[in-house]
Formats: sequence, structure tokens, C-alpha cells
Amino acid sequence: MRPNVWGLLNGLYPNKPPDDIPLIGVKASCLLLNTLAEVTITQRYKNNSSNPIEAIYVFPVDDEAAVNGFTAHLGQRTVRGVIREKEKAKQEYKAALDEGHGAALLETAGPGSLSVRLGNLAAGCEAEICIVYSTLCPVEDNAIVLKVPTTIKERYMPSAPLQASDAASEQPAYSSSVAYGLSLDVDIYMSGKISNVSSSTHPLSVSNDPDDGSHCQAKLGVEKVAMDGDVIIRVKHSDLHKPVVFLSSQADVDNGSAGLMLSFVPEFEEASDSSEQLEFVFLIDRSGSMGWSGNSGKSRPIDQCRDALQLFLRSLPEGCLFNIVGFGSRFEKLFSSSRLYDSTSLEEATRHVASLDSNMGGTEILAPLKSILSESSTSLLEKVFGKSGMKSSRKLFLLTDGAVGNTQQVIQTVKEHAGNTQVFTFGVGDGAASDLVNGVARAGRGESCFIRHGEAIDEKVITQLGKAMQPVLEDVAIDWGVLEVDEQSPLKINLAPVFNNTPYTVFALLSKASQHQGQVVLSGKLLGKEQRFTVDVTPWTTTRTDCRILHSLAAKQVIRGLQEAGGASKKVLDLSLRFEVASSEASFVAVEEREEREDGVLKTIKVPLSPIGPSVVTPGPMLGPIFSSSCCCRCTRRAAPPCASRVLRLRSCSQSSSKGSSSRKSAPTGSVSTESSEMEPMAMAMSSAPKKKAMSQDEAPRMTFAELGAAAELPAGGPTDPLQALASLQDVSGYWQLNERLAQAVQMSKDAIMTSRPSDVTIESVWSTAIAIAFLQRKCGEKRVAFSLMEKKAKMWMAKQDGMSSEKVDDLITCACKLF
Repeated sequence: MRPNVWGLLNGLYPNKPPDDIPLIGVKASCLLLNTLAEVTITQRYKNNSSNPIEAIYVFPVDDEAAVNGFTAHLGQRTVRGVIREKEKAKQEYKAALDEGHGAALLETAGPGSLSVRLGNLAAGCEAEICIVYSTLCPVEDNAIVLKVPTTIKERYMPSAPLQASDAASEQPAYSSSVAYGLSLDVDIYMSGKISNVSSSTHPLSVSNDPDDGSHCQAKLGVEKVAMDGDVIIRVKHSDLHKPVVFLSSQADVDNGSAGLMLSFVPEFEEASDSSEQLEFVFLIDRSGSMGWSGNSGKSRPIDQCRDALQLFLRSLPEGCLFNIVGFGSRFEKLFSSSRLYDSTSLEEATRHVASLDSNMGGTEILAPLKSILSESSTSLLEKVFGKSGMKSSRKLFLLTDGAVGNTQQVIQTVKEHAGNTQVFTFGVGDGAASDLVNGVARAGRGESCFIRHGEAIDEKVITQLGKAMQPVLEDVAIDWGVLEVDEQSPLKINLAPVFNNTPYTVFALLSKASQHQGQVVLSGKLLGKEQRFTVDVTPWTTTRTDCRILHSLAAKQVIRGLQEAGGASKKVLDLSLRFEVASSEASFVAVEEREEREDGVLKTIKVPLSPIGPSVVTPGPMLGPIFSSSCCCRCTRRAAPPCASRVLRLRSCSQSSSKGSSSRKSAPTGSVSTESSEMEPMAMAMSSAPKKKAMSQDEAPRMTFAELGAAAELPAGGPTDPLQALASLQDVSGYWQLNERLAQAVQMSKDAIMTSRPSDVTIESVWSTAIAIAFLQRKCGEKRVAFSLMEKKAKMWMAKQDGMSSEKVDDLITCACKLF
């Protein structure tokens, strides 16, 4: 039985928050214009004590959010916040408190988080703080995804010293029970007819506009929800992939420029570089938190990663190199260096993946990254193929649920090797840090995506693998034509590569004298050939284009580009002050001058967040030992330093673990284990999990690859999920051999497959491969993306047999489809 790691919270987080927590409710009001969102967060506070207080609340926003509004409603007065240089804002806030006035300060607490300080809130009084931010919503699975974060995952602090930019982040307080909740409403305007509005995380109530199919409103299905996980809303509409241009209205142009956003989906023919030798490295987070099943109680992130890895392995192209690296407090490589993808290495990798678990302690990501990125691709190719001068391309896939304290170090390391390694990232489970997942992908000139608890992982990872196997548009340039651009994002010196059939978005700040119509040309090289895409700048207008979304978001994107390029703090400050956008250099401050001034001792109260997952106990100098989800080990006690933020009470592990088993599992046969820290991972004591009633046979889930590693007896036919069963039987070359296991997987007898073979098909495996593809198309059609690369590889193999044309291959598969 797997331990219930969530039970640990009772020992590590306060069960009940203090009675004097001043935050009593949060409301989010969202305006969604295609992929642009403006979110207004209203926080209600009440001082229930008999003395004035200072309330501090560290809370999440998307790491790309542009915070451009701050208002404090204090009693009968409303005070609009003004933006100041960061230190000056702090000084004004402190001076106001010292003089007995009311004040509020809003500043960035770190990537993806803000800090509100509400000072001199009088006894018995209430206050409202309103924060406005703009953000760009991603497009996933043909839907616009609006995310409203509600809590912050505790960051794992690595043992190595932090850079100044990482160490400056302010950490929130946590409690396993908070009294305040969230209410939410969304006003939705699309450029096309809305076909669906849904949420995978919360019940929704949707009201359609009877006069306008491109407009609707949505709100949560209940009045208030717990703030223990992101609210995710997906919107589909008819014109999702058509180019859209947003331009701020003239009413907004009061500071000398207009904001512009151009979004379009470039399409070019699939191609491949036959001279390029591909290497695929899968870097898998095996820390303890990957074993947490989430508030939904659904599959654990590590389970999702195992199943995804099996599809990854079956979808790789023949002749490539590959490796799998797992990391926690240490890291393990399946092979000492990447191996040729063949039947032997695939079989070994399959066994290795089936045994993966979340048993490696903390989240020390930097050491395995450096090990992978520092390996010479040229030397590796010479070693494997015995030839020199081969052209190589390494693709690194990072799957993690983590939030780490050394994010900027990780990003910088990836950026330094972006010339020879392209990085694709996956945030798995609830609370994966968007600054880490998005930042690493940007630095590695790849793509990022998030797979939350309860969402299918297979289609997303195969989509990213497909992108990695296709050439991208490089040396990208933008010709703005008659438009006069002051600033743009991405920066001209760092335009990101363009992926086929993937939305590409560019922001610009136009000069006041610029025209607002014309043509924009995006150009680049695809395998050395020039490609050009022209988009007409015809601004989309709605009844809601009077908001300031574009100004602040365009400025924020430019600021982010400057910061990632390094330095330019003065320009960041200038843009922040000019466009009133909070940043690492500028904060908002609001002061309420009072005739009756507060005196006495000011009590400071930190508002706690609901935690995501088990507590992260880390080896850094401030936070004690490492957390591990494995309880079948001896518990090593290590005292936390006096400055630790919590007092940890450790119990010994269950008696079943007292027979001398090691505190760390040994590396699988053939794998290479490497320490990334001198500290040993320590297993925390597990609370007793409540017993669950036995499942009926109908309720029992199908066995997938994720269960194979822990199963006492493996079923003869392998996993019983149809897609994964067929994936486990596909040969490296792409074909399926006719045998009893294949017959069982496609739910036919072997004799029936043999007798149904057309007379003109002379190779048995060609027909069995057609049968397998036909079964996938007919029975697993809803997962078409997930098996798309397996199907593509199979068709390529079929086309090589007896000189079959692609038309003949398709005809044969169509014939096989008639059997299902």
C-alpha cells in the first residue's frame, strides 16, 4: 500500500490558523478577450483584535502577469496606489506607519507571487485591497486556458548557495486549514463563436449571450471555493487559429505610445534534416512530492510520467540516441551516456521505467542538468558511430512538479547551453512553478506545457515530442512595415524559434505618431530556406477594448525580455514607471493620511496559504532535512538549525520498516547513480492513512505501465489499457509482429488475423501492423494525438516493404479497419 503523504501535513503545518487572521475573503473578476485576460483581485480584511495591526499576504499570480493597478478602500476612503522605485515605495510605506497613518504596499515577492502589506488597520475596522493584473493565456488542446492561481507550492531550497535574485524571494506562511475562500466571475469575449466553456477543476455556471455568440459569462458553480488549487477555465471558439491583432484604443494612449499584440499560427510543410543525428534525454523528477495524488485523489504525477515515458520510448525515431535520467536528492542515469535506440536498449529502458518511483528525496535539479548539458555531443557520436564530423541535435525533456529556490540558476545553466540543446518542459500535477517550467523552456528555446491532476499527459508529451522531431523556423525577424515600433517582445536580438502550427505572439509599443494599420512580415529560415509570413494589421474591436490590458502587458513582456537578457535595471525601472507596471524595480504604495493617528505597538500578522502537497523539508541552511515519500526505510534524525522556520516533530517509521532496509533504494541494474548533494535523503514518518473500502471488480482500474513496477505478478499480456498494451508490443523499427499477445491486444484471435490477410500481402508483419493501426484508429480514436508518432513510424516501416506506396499503405489500413 502506498503511504498517504498528505497525512504528513498534520505534523508539519498548523491544523488550525490563528483566530486573528485578518483576511476574510477573496474575489476574482476576470475579463477575457481571446487570449488576453485582465483580472481584478479584491481582498477583504478585518481586524478582529483590540489593537492596530499590519497584515502581510503573499499570494500567487501567473509569472507573466503585468500588475498595473492597486487601490485601497480604507473605511470610507479610497486611496489609489502610485508606483514608485521599489526602495522609495518601502520608505513611504514605513514613514506613513511611523506617523500613525494608514498605508498599503504591493510589491513582487518573487517570480509568480506578490506581497501585500496593509498597515495600521485599526481595531474592529475593515479594508479592501484591489489588485489589477493582465496576462496572456496559453492555447492548449485547441482551447484558450485561463488560470487563476490561488496558492503557492512551497519551494524546495537546494543545498547549494543561492544567487541574489533567488535568495530575495519572500516565502509565504502556510496552514492546512484557512477560513477565507474565493468567489470568481468571468466576462468572456472571443473573436469567433464560442463553442464550449468548461473547467477541469471546479464546477462552472455559464450564461450565454442570446444576441452575441462570441460573448458569454461564467462563474463558479458554488458561492465560495477553497483556495487550495488553481482555477482552470477552458474556452473554445470557431476562429481560434486565425490571426488576431489587438491595438489599444486612442483613449488609452496617454503616455506617448499605443500597445499592440499580434497573434497568429504559422503553417509550413513537415520536413526533416536527414544529416542531423537526434539525441533525446528524458529528465524525470523523482522527488517525494511526485508521489502525491493531489486533492482529487487521482493518479500521482510519477504514475503519469511512467505511462508517458513508455509512449515516448515507442514514438522515438529509429536510429536516434536516448537516455533517461531520474533526479531527487541525487540523480541516476539509465545509461552512463546516451545509447543507440534499438531492441536491446528499448527493452532495458522499458524495465527501468516500470520501476521508477518517487523515492529520491528532494528536488536537486541543477546537478543533473549540468551533467547532461556538459556532455559533448560530438564525442558521444564518435563513440557510438565511430565517425567524426557528424551533425548532432540534443533534445532534453524535463518533467517535474517542482518549485525550487534556485530557479534563476537553473534557467541560466540552460541558457548557457541553448546552442546545442533544445529544452522542452512539462509541469506535472498541481502547483508546478510556472516561472521554472516556462523560464527553462524559454531559455532552452523550446516549449512548455502543464499537465494538472486529472488531465491526460500522453497527448501533451507526444505533441511536444513531435515538435522536437521537426525543424523550426530560426533566425526569425519581424518587419513592422509602416508601424513605428519603440519596443517589442520578444526582443529583436532574442526572437524565439517558431514551431509549426503553434500560436506565435509578439507584443509591441508603438510611437504616438505611428499608423495603426498596415502589414507585418515575419521571416526566418527553415532548413536553410527562407520563409515569409504576412499578417494584415486590422485591429479586432469589441465593446471592451477600452481597458489598459495591452499597454501593461506589452510593457511587462519587454521588461521580462530585458531581465532575461541580463542587466538593464535602469530601463526596467523606466518602463515600470512609465507604464505603471510592478516589477523587481518598482512597487505600488497607497497612503491614507489620518487626523486621528494610530499609536501603540503594531502587531504584524502573516496571512497563511493553503499548501499544495506534502511539506517540502529541504537541506538548505534555513530549512532542515530533505523530504522523501518513501516510508519503507530507517528514519535518520537530523536536527533542524535554530533559525528553521518550523519545529519538526519526527516519529520513527512503521515497524514493518525496521528490518534493516536501506533508506534509499539501490539503482536498477545497469543504471548509474550520482550524488548531487553530500546530504543523505531522509524519510519522514507517515501518518496512518484511512482505510478505503475494497473496490468491486468493475471499479478496479485497468493496469497501466505505471503499475507494472509494483505489481507482484505481471499479467501475461502486459498492461490492459488498449493504447499502452499495443505500445508495449511495437518494435523499434515500427512494426507489430503477429503473435498471441498482439491478438489479445486487438481483441481478435491469431487465426482470424491470419485468415483475413489480403492475398496480395506477402509479408505477415505488414498485415499485423495494419491491424494494429486500424485498432488504434477505431478503438482509441480519442487519443489520436497520443499514438500519432507510433502510427507515423509504423507507416514508414510499411512503406519500405515490397516497395509499397503511401497510398497502398493507407488502403491496406482502411481494409483492416473494416474488421473493427
